[in-house]
Amino acid sequence: MTLDARIKPASILASMKRVTIVDVARACGVAKSTVSVVLNDSPSAQRVAAETRERVRQVAQQLAYKPSWRGRVLAGRGTHVIGVVYTPPMPLIARGNYEGILSGINEVLQSRGYHLLLMPLGESLTEWRRILMDGRIDGAIVLSRLLPQLGEIIQDVKLPVSLVNADTTLDLPCVLADDYAGSREMVEYLISLGHRRTAFLLGEQPPHYSIDQRRRGYEDAMTAAGLSEHIRVDRVGAAQSFGDGFIAESAKTRPTAVVCYTHYLAIKLLQVLWEHNLVVPRDVSVCCFSNSYPVADVI
Repeated sequence: MTLDARIKPASILASMKRVTIVDVARACGVAKSTVSVVLNDSPSAQRVAAETRERVRQVAQQLAYKPSWRGRVLAGRGTHVIGVVYTPPMPLIARGNYEGILSGINEVLQSRGYHLLLMPLGESLTEWRRILMDGRIDGAIVLSRLLPQLGEIIQDVKLPVSLVNADTTLDLPCVLADDYAGSREMVEYLISLGHRRTAFLLGEQPPHYSIDQRRRGYEDAMTAAGLSEHIRVDRVGAAQSFGDGFIAESAKTRPTAVVCYTHYLAIKLLQVLWEHNLVVPRDVSVCCFSNSYPVADVI
């Protein structure tokens, strides 16, 4: 009988169990409390003999002992972990705008001795509460949107929370881009180039504060320039559909510039225009709100 290499014998699995503070204490022949004060550099550790302190540290290193986050919580020292929380529909956390946001968060946390923990929350409200209340994180950063149910849980558990790229009516700190000003300045620049017929391609988006901010910035810039008759907000679900309609219009009436809500819409629109032999910006100008990947690769 041969043993599948992927299946480890019980003895090996048993040897792989997490080393606890009790294991260290037993190996040193001292009390668990002695190991705790030594490894945590507590003031009372000075009352432990120097030889014993050194032995405890050596044994802990030999056994590859790592403090439990639960133990740290019970001792009132926290976990030095900040959770980055995001809820359905999930933002693109590995690329796009969130790549830079996460890099910045991680850089600041590391400089202060903290660690980042990505915490995607599923559909279960019970699970949300359990995760946020079990003490594994010292605080949380909510990305993209704060659902009402999550806001209620955060208030109940008294967890320190900040919001990034998400807005709320709750009394919570928020870090937001000025989407209104960005949109208005973009449209004003297009107008300065001579564009009068500028469309806003919104597409179908999940609820987010920036939708209203960017749309109002566009509309206010057009109105202030006396171009309100040319305001056009397209909510078609895809750039392909918008592009097909755009191509079908007369060159004398179609927009000469398009402001896209996301860079993904803009990139797809570039493809559609290219397929119909329209050149950007000769035939139409295309703008968007992000220079995140892969924007630089398609300019």
